[in-house]
Amino acid sequence: MRRGYGHMVLDDYVRRLRELDARRSERLADITTPALARAYCDEVRRQARACLSPLPERTPLHTQRTGRVQRVGYTIELLTFESRPGVLVTANLYVPAGLSAPAPAVLATCGHAEAGKAEPRYQAFCQRLAVAGFVVLVYDPINQGERDQYYGLADREAVRGCVAAHNMMGKQLEFTGDWFGAWRLWDGMRALDVLLSRPEVDPSRVGVTGNSGGGTMATWLFAADDRLTMGAPSCFVTTFLRNLENEEPADVEQYPPGAIARGLEMVDFLIGRAPAPLILLGQRNDFFDRRGFLQAASEARRIYELLGADDRFDAHLGAHGHGYHDDNQAAMVRFFARQAGLGAATVADGDGPLPAEALWATPEGQVLAVGATPIPRLIAAQSAASLATAPPLPAERLPRVLSQVLQLPPRLGVPG
Repeated sequence: MRRGYGHMVLDDYVRRLRELDARRSERLADITTPALARAYCDEVRRQARACLSPLPERTPLHTQRTGRVQRVGYTIELLTFESRPGVLVTANLYVPAGLSAPAPAVLATCGHAEAGKAEPRYQAFCQRLAVAGFVVLVYDPINQGERDQYYGLADREAVRGCVAAHNMMGKQLEFTGDWFGAWRLWDGMRALDVLLSRPEVDPSRVGVTGNSGGGTMATWLFAADDRLTMGAPSCFVTTFLRNLENEEPADVEQYPPGAIARGLEMVDFLIGRAPAPLILLGQRNDFFDRRGFLQAASEARRIYELLGADDRFDAHLGAHGHGYHDDNQAAMVRFFARQAGLGAATVADGDGPLPAEALWATPEGQVLAVGATPIPRLIAAQSAASLATAPPLPAERLPRVLSQVLQLPPRLGVPG
C-alpha cells in the first residue's frame, strides 16, 4: 500500500520557520543604531534565559581532588564534585606550571564522545590552552566518560551510546515538565563554580569552548552565565531553520523549549551577550549547515560592529568535516589569548593524549561504583512527586484539557 504525504508535518514546520525567519530578518534589518542594537541584545538575552530556566538551587559541591598527573609545562588534577545532591561529576583541571599571578581560565565542554574528557581531541585543546597559559576545567557530561548512568545494566540496547541515553532521559524528563538540557547546563554552571573557586584563576577572564554537543553547551552556558566573559562554540551554530530543512537529527539538549516560539535563532543566544568577546567556529563540510553558520556569523558581526566592538568578534570556517580540528582549536586559542591580554599566542601542541584510566577521578572509572545516585532514579522520584501533587483530572474533562494542551481546533461534527 502506497503511503502518501509523508512530509506533511515537516513541510508545515518548514513553512512556519521560514515565516519566522523572514520576520526576524526584517527586524534585524531595522537595527541601524547602537541603541537599537543594545535593545535587541537585551531582549534576546531575556528571552534566551527564559528558555534556559528554571534551574535548581545551589547545594554544596563537596569537591575532592583524587589524584594529580605531572605533565610537561602543566599539571592535571583529578577532581569530583556534586552538581546536585548525589549527582557526582568527574573532571580534570589543567594548571599551567610557574603561575605567579591569577591566570585566565577556560571551561571546556565535551561533545558526544563516549570517552568524555578523555577523548584525545578534547585532551588536545585542553593541553594547547594550558601551554598558552590558561587554567582549564573539563568535565564529563552525563553518560559519558566516568558518568555512565546505566552502569551494570544487563540489557543496554535502548541506551546504547550517549546520544540514545541522553534522549531516553530527556523523554522521561519531559513528562515532569523538565528539560534534559537544563540538567546539562546546571552541570556546566557548577563546574564553573569549581573553576572560579581556584586561587589560580582570574575571574575577569574566563572563556567557554566545546565542539558539537560541547558547542551546544558552550552556547547555552555563555547565554546563561555572565561570569563567562568569552565564548567559542565550535561545530554547532547554524540555524534552526537549516537543521529542519535538512532533516538533521539532534540531541534533546540542543533544542531549548520555547526558543522557536519566542522567535529566537541559535545565534541569538550568543548575540544576547554582546559585546562580550565571541568567536564562532565551524567547518565547511560539517553536517551542521555552513549556510546557517555564515548567516549567524554575519548577523553577529553586524551587531558587534554597531556596538563598536568589532574587535571582540570573529568567525572561523575550516575546510574539514565535523570535529574540533586543529585549525579551529588554533583559532580559538589565539582569540582567547588576544582577548585575555596574553598577546599573540603561539599555538603549541601539548605532550600527547593520556589513556582514559590515567585521567580517572574515581577508582574504577565509574561514578555509580562509588555510590553516586543514578539520574534515572532521580527522574523517577521527580515524576512521582509531580504525580503526587497533581490535582485529579476527571475523565469527562480529559478531552477538553487535551485539546487545550495540544491547541487543537474545535471539531464540528464527524469528519467527512
